[in-house]
Amino acid sequence: MFALVCFPLLMGFSSGGTEGEVLDVKTYVSHDGVHPGGKIDVAFLLDITPGWHINGPELTDQFLIACTLMIEEDDNVEVDEIYYPVPETRTYSFSEVELQVYEGKVVLGARIHVSDTIPQGKNMLKASFLYQACDDVSCLAPETLEFEIPFQVVPAAKEVNKINQDIFSQIKFR
Repeated sequence: MFALVCFPLLMGFSSGGTEGEVLDVKTYVSHDGVHPGGKIDVAFLLDITPGWHINGPELTDQFLIACTLMIEEDDNVEVDEIYYPVPETRTYSFSEVELQVYEGKVVLGARIHVSDTIPQGKNMLKASFLYQACDDVSCLAPETLEFEIPFQVVPAAKEVNKINQDIFSQIKFR
């Protein structure tokens, strides 16, 4: 399993919310297909309810939980890169140190390499997202959301097209 910090083919997929609907996640893929041996990008659009935040991927307070995206790797799927945007720095009454957090809408991403022996047709990428939601005073218990993200593997001779580029333009892969 590769840690990172979610995507139906042409439109977003929404997970269920958490206590009080604190976090909604939609997932996207970058292309309408991928060739065997090729790469496809995936995006996770986090929509955090106003008044709440989630901790970033690196912690400055040892008692909190960092957000972590995990993608299950296997013989057909390998994670090449994970993208977390730079979090905001905030101070809250429940912590003595400045915290690195995400608020509002945030886009995370992953670049996936598929094997040249992956079966053609519909395939699923399994992912999970661990996070802890907090408001200005306290934090909820950590939550883990699970995702199955469909993507299409097409023959090498078939053209693939970019999709969801408004989302992917926000991700800065290396």
